[in-house]
Amino acid sequence: MTTRLSDVIVPEVFNRYMMVETKEKSALFQSGILRDDSQASSFLTGGGQTVHMPFWNDLANDTENIGNDDPADDATPNKIVASDGVAIRNNRNQGWAKARLTTELAGEDPMRAIQSRTTAYWTRSFQRHLVASLTGLFADNAANNGGDMRVVIGTDAATAVTPAEQVSAEAIIDLRQTAGDAGDMFTAIMMHSVVKSRLDKLNLIDYIPDSEGRVRYPTYLGYRVIVDDGCPAVSGTNRINYSTYLLGMGAFGFAEVPPEMPVEVDSRPRGGKGQGTEELWTRRQYVMHPYGFSWTSTTMAGQSPTNAEIILPANWTRVYPERKQIPMAELVTNG
Repeated sequence: MTTRLSDVIVPEVFNRYMMVETKEKSALFQSGILRDDSQASSFLTGGGQTVHMPFWNDLANDTENIGNDDPADDATPNKIVASDGVAIRNNRNQGWAKARLTTELAGEDPMRAIQSRTTAYWTRSFQRHLVASLTGLFADNAANNGGDMRVVIGTDAATAVTPAEQVSAEAIIDLRQTAGDAGDMFTAIMMHSVVKSRLDKLNLIDYIPDSEGRVRYPTYLGYRVIVDDGCPAVSGTNRINYSTYLLGMGAFGFAEVPPEMPVEVDSRPRGGKGQGTEELWTRRQYVMHPYGFSWTSTTMAGQSPTNAEIILPANWTRVYPERKQIPMAELVTNG
């Protein structure tokens, strides 16, 4: 008897492990930026490519009635208005393979290493998806809403970068002010490591222990810091412009329902010129959607969008009528 890959991995158990570990280890979930969306979960259990996500607009700031003593003078009630957003189903998969000869020559099984890193892989994948969404929706905001969710102080000038063009407390406060009196809705800040390094040099990053006192996470101006080099770093002729994001609790809705075959293992005896190969395939089916925006599917080649399609502004449109309702803001700096 020989222990095979299929003996080591029990697909149902392995899939549950991946899903739980992804949420436990992702800064996006830990910071509250992603929140579970029951409506999206219900959608994923059925068919269809997109799901409508209706919402109630806030009550309008109408002028109040002034009462009088005329019984025939009736007041007219106002109404609340519903709007609608659209989210897209995402079906993604990734597989890894090993040649048995590699195990025999190396003396170690690379597939065991692959198994141990699949959760980390998908955690990074979800984070890349979120950053791609931010890139696309802020490009749409710049093109169609006057950039009212953005502050741009970075330039492509040929001169030396000045402090006024770099991240600072003043710039972050200006960014928060784009939401006016709703600015306290922001709870986290996502930035490129270059931007964080500048704040580290200025000794502006604090480290706060978690609720159990075990893990110390970085904060800046009270915002939880999430560092991701996937944040846009756009090279111009002379400089690089970095995007930093202020985000609020539940800025994105998230739901995941396993597809028909979430984990699959395969042995191919003919591979490796008869020496044999083994494969591990993982599949994720989920919705990750920024509240306040609608997915338009304007430019999408397949059944689900790629990150290259998610960053396109044509695929997004803002549906929340007020900027204050959206807990997202973008700061563009030269570091």
